[in-house]
Amino acid sequence: MIATATPASADQRALEQSGDPRPALLARLRTVRSPSTPFLLRLGMALACLPVAFFAVAVQLGVDRNDSTVRTVGRDATRGITVAQAIKLNLAELDEIVAQDLLDPAPLGPSGFPDDYNVKRAELHDNLVLAALESSTGAAYQQPLVNIDYVLAHYHTLVKDAFAARDAGDPGRAAEIYGRAHAVVDDTLLSEADFVDKANTYVLNDTYDRQKARSASTVRVIVVSWVLLLAFLVVVQLVVARKFRRLVNLALAAATVIAAVSGAFALSRLDRSSSDLTTAREESFDSVHVLARARATVVSARQAQARLLLDPGRASDAQAAFDVQARRLFRIQGTQDVASLARAGEIPDGAGGHLATVANAAVDGDRAAAARRALVAFGDYLADDAELRQLVADDDVGAATARYQSGEAFTELTDAIDDAQAIDQATFDDHAGAAADAAAPVDRVTLAAAAGVLALVLLGLYQRLREYRT
Repeated sequence: MIATATPASADQRALEQSGDPRPALLARLRTVRSPSTPFLLRLGMALACLPVAFFAVAVQLGVDRNDSTVRTVGRDATRGITVAQAIKLNLAELDEIVAQDLLDPAPLGPSGFPDDYNVKRAELHDNLVLAALESSTGAAYQQPLVNIDYVLAHYHTLVKDAFAARDAGDPGRAAEIYGRAHAVVDDTLLSEADFVDKANTYVLNDTYDRQKARSASTVRVIVVSWVLLLAFLVVVQLVVARKFRRLVNLALAAATVIAAVSGAFALSRLDRSSSDLTTAREESFDSVHVLARARATVVSARQAQARLLLDPGRASDAQAAFDVQARRLFRIQGTQDVASLARAGEIPDGAGGHLATVANAAVDGDRAAAARRALVAFGDYLADDAELRQLVADDDVGAATARYQSGEAFTELTDAIDDAQAIDQATFDDHAGAAADAAAPVDRVTLAAAAGVLALVLLGLYQRLREYRT
């Protein structure tokens, strides 16, 4: 019998005779066997380290960045702002002490200054040193401190001359020299203190925004690593189930549960930490900052009252200076009586100033009540100032001076501001501490979970490998 070639075999021989390599390649591919089960098990054991390590490292990075953000916002930068505000308050208080001691002469010490002036001067010096230690490097941060230290020497000289003129029985000259000293504070020293505050505020805001962005990107990496780990565990589970015809491998199932729970735990804790930090920074600390400014502004307003009593002939200048400070604390649109609205605790639409800002931001009970008390106390202070100025207009400077020296309305206002600031500071500290606590166990828990997941995966695959060999 004569064998006849089929068309397929004829085509195949034609391709081979033509030199085409595809038939040989196809033949070799047919001889390649699929990976053996032991090989797949060993490969799974080797590859298990990668997604587990990726997940663990991603979480550790996220915790480190979160801790850095909490440390910067909750302690470092905010402490610089607090010290800057303390410097401004010290300067305003130092100037007010001079006015008080000129109105009610106090004995001068060997240095040529009263004791209360020396105490406040030492406090200011300590805060300047602390600000220099806390401040960032660079001229923008250090130069204002240098300027304050330089100009203070000139201010002290003028104040010493004013006290000497008072002791010499020349109150007119003492008032004139003190006016020049006050101009140094108002035009230079307080402005430089504002620069210190602004520089530290810039550091806080810049660091906060930068760190928040880094933390957000790290959370995305954690999510990716977590999903990859879960996907790997699911694939391994399916492959093992297919090879060994068993629905569930207990060790791999336990590893999957641990991975799912640990990832959810890490993400929820980091999210809670970020939320607490946002509340601390954007709600509580802003109020602390504004109230610190309000405190210094009130002292400057009281100093304007002292200038009126020292030189009643320039009452209009003193009134203008007082009004500037009062508007910084609380201002409204229109012609309504500011003192009456403040005493009633009312904040109309469009109101501005430090006290209005804090009152509008306070949403819970204690903070809102404290902010309202400060606003009511400010209204009482405005009413007291109006009565004091009326006494001066009636040429009863002695009664006006006695009213100023009693300082009841001023003390109530400063106490109310201090109380509101203490509440906001405590709220800030609580949220900052909660932000740190929320992320504290994440790194340790994640490392333990990662080790457990890896051990269970290796155990599950090793058991199947031994079973296969048996």
